Order: sequence, then structure tokens, then C-alpha cells
Amino acid sequence: MASGKASTHEVEGVIKSAKRVLELFEYFAECRRPLSVTDLVRGLDYPQSSASALLKSLTRLGYLDYDRHKRLYVPTLRVALFGGWVHDQLFSQTSLSHLIDELHAASGGEAVILGMQNDIYVQYIHMVQSARQQVSSWYVKPGSLRPLCRSAVGRVLLSRKSDVEVQQLLWRINAEEESSQRMPVNDLLKELDRIRQDGYACTEGTVNPEVGVLAIEMPTPPTQPPMALGIGGRIESLRAERERYLELLNKALQPYRSPRSTLNKGGTQG
Repeated sequence: MASGKASTHEVEGVIKSAKRVLELFEYFAECRRPLSVTDLVRGLDYPQSSASALLKSLTRLGYLDYDRHKRLYVPTLRVALFGGWVHDQLFSQTSLSHLIDELHAASGGEAVILGMQNDIYVQYIHMVQSARQQVSSWYVKPGSLRPLCRSAVGRVLLSRKSDVEVQQLLWRINAEEESSQRMPVNDLLKELDRIRQDGYACTEGTVNPEVGVLAIEMPTPPTQPPMALGIGGRIESLRAERERYLELLNKALQPYRSPRSTLNKGGTQG
């Protein structure tokens, strides 16, 4: 994992105004408190005028509420409701957000990462991190993109695909990477074979030399991009607590699995 201040891959062909609206709501979800214009300008690196105009527009549309005395904005219930039906259809058995919060607590405060495939990247769509992680050099900003082959969450997603699909995706990933960062296809295919056999992926130091991630597949409806769930922390912690973290991940996802699903919690390092 890496600092939110580090450069990340940008999605091409995205209208800036649409991107900013979504980034704004993701930042509210990350902070979980009312925010001022200054907070958003600093947190999202927007021009003051653009941030003010965006906030005023969303307030007029009923997605934000503005406290004139405290000069703070906060999302209204409308934000929670307009996408609630999607969550209810996909995850009616339990709240996914609550599940991730419980997993974060059960792991002793380690980072919990939910990622989905976004073209040749994995995108971290929901995360819970402790206060110490939020100010550390390995903080991950929600919405961050990583090449599929370079993260445990991404490798889990790749393991669901055929070797032909993997090779096609890796060719595109390597085309955008520096020569020193390109991954040999045979190395990746061997790694994915291990993940399929063990039931989980593990990466150590792929972005930060002190940090690793354990990840397993998240059962996902066919109408949605594939997702995976991971626990991230310092390498020594992941090594010492591997079996317990894998048990926590599998237990957390049990409600989303069909009755016929089997759990594979052991295996060699991925």
C-alpha cells in the first residue's frame, strides 16, 4: 500500500465534472464528518472556486446540507438512498459496510480493503483504516487504482480468469509500465496457479517495503465487476497472524457464499 499523496493511475475518457462529484462523496465517506470548503480544497486539491461551485450545486440538488453558522457541508439521506436498492439486491443478508467494520475490529485495527476490477486495474472502492494508518506513509486513498498484477486483491481477481485472458491483460499492463516494473507472464501464471490452489493471495512489499496484503475472492453477482476482500498491514504482522486473518476473511464472507461453497483457509505463501 502507498500514501494517498503518491501519484496514481488516472482513468482515461472520464469527464472531469463527473469525476469530481464522485471524488467529493468518496471523501465524505472517508472522513465521516461535516466538511468545510477549505477541508475539501486541501483534501482533494481542487481550486477554491471549483470546490465552492460544486458544493453549492449539490446543495441545491438536495445531496448536501449546508450549516450557515458553522459553514460546514454534510451529505443528506438522499445520498444514502439513491443507491441503496443496489446494495439491497446484491447483499440483502447483511450490511457489507458493517461487515468490513467488524473485520477491521477483529483483525486488531488492520486495514481492510474491498477492491473491484476496473479494466486493467483493481480499484479500492471501500476501505477502513486506523488513525495511525491514515497518517502513515502507507495510507491508501479510497478510489485508488493499482495494476491488477501488482496487488493481492488484483491477483485474486486475475486468478478467476483463463490464462489467455490473463496474458491479454498483462500485455496491456506492461505496455504502460516502466521496463523495470514489467512482470514476466510465466511468473504471473505460476503465481495465479498457487492462488487458485491455496484460495488466497499474499503480496509483500510490492508498493511499500514494510507492508503486505492477504486477500480472498468476494462472491460477486455476475452483473457486477468481480471483487476481492483483503487485510493489509505490516509484513511481520501478516506472517505471524496469517492463519487467523484468513479465518477472519473466510468467516466474514460466509454469508455471501452459497451453501455449497467450501472454504480453503490453508496453503503456502502466495
